[in-house]
Amino acid sequence: MKKMLLFIVFVMFFSLFISCGKNSEKSDFPSLISESSSYKATGVMESFYPSGRKQNNFEVLYKSKENIKVTLVGSVEENKEDKQIILKNTDGVFVLIPSINKNFRIKSEWPVGTSYPYLLYSLVCDIKNDENVIVSEKDDYITYETKTKMYKNEKEYKEKIIVDKNKKLPEEVLIYDEEDNLFIRVVFSSVELNKQIDNKEFILDDAMKTLKEEYGDDFVFENRSLKYPTVYPSGMKLTKENTVTSDDGKEVISIMKYAGEELSFTLIEEYVNMKENPVYQQETGEIITVLGNLAIVKDNGIITIYKGIEYTIASNNMAINDMIDVIECFMYDDEK
Repeated sequence: MKKMLLFIVFVMFFSLFISCGKNSEKSDFPSLISESSSYKATGVMESFYPSGRKQNNFEVLYKSKENIKVTLVGSVEENKEDKQIILKNTDGVFVLIPSINKNFRIKSEWPVGTSYPYLLYSLVCDIKNDENVIVSEKDDYITYETKTKMYKNEKEYKEKIIVDKNKKLPEEVLIYDEEDNLFIRVVFSSVELNKQIDNKEFILDDAMKTLKEEYGDDFVFENRSLKYPTVYPSGMKLTKENTVTSDDGKEVISIMKYAGEELSFTLIEEYVNMKENPVYQQETGEIITVLGNLAIVKDNGIITIYKGIEYTIASNNMAINDMIDVIECFMYDDEK
């Protein structure tokens, strides 16, 4: 009887041990990232829209909470006009647009408070901040189903983080809209933890100088043209338009005003070109990704630069989501 009792206790203890082992295994991904001093991650981000999709390659260099560098570029490496960079160092947060030798200094807590599916920091925060996270296992993968936000005060979206059970690193991130349609997919091609990263990567002047040398003084944009938005709240129409063009056609600025019974917005489209000396602009807002393109969301507007045109939308009564829809329609490509 005594031996039987000892055997039962042993079985119970062993079962408890195995159970704890599984639970700790599921938490290895967040713990592993939190304990890593640095990392380098590369991959592809797909953004889906009604008629197709866009692809962007990305590279993340993370040395500390104060030293982060994210590079986004079009899926075709030769298409340098698409390259954009988020740089965070001890001096602040910057968005670099190397094709025009310009950087925005953003008064922001980036990446705190907003989720970015290509940042491991964001994925860990999404998991830890969701009390109702669902963890499931299948074959060699662990899936975390949680909630995420594209920017502060926005509605939550469903997110699936698929982690390789053996490597304990993310392989894929899927984000679904309110109608359960996939609209962002991130696939990691490599993640190197505790990577040695040169401090020069995070020095603004060094980064700007290197990028300028990569593009050269004669970089030009081909086939630019002003566009009218195809997406905006119903009932609105173009009420005023003013366009000024330089003699050589390289300098163009257009101001369009759209209005309805209750809503209105102003759209500014301006050709931007490579400058010999760096151009600096300071803004306050959040950095978001719109169809793979970086944008700055302010209290009453959005700014983004896409293929040599700077788009600015300003409104005192439109929702941010509606302004994002307007911006997106300028970035629809033929890629399917």
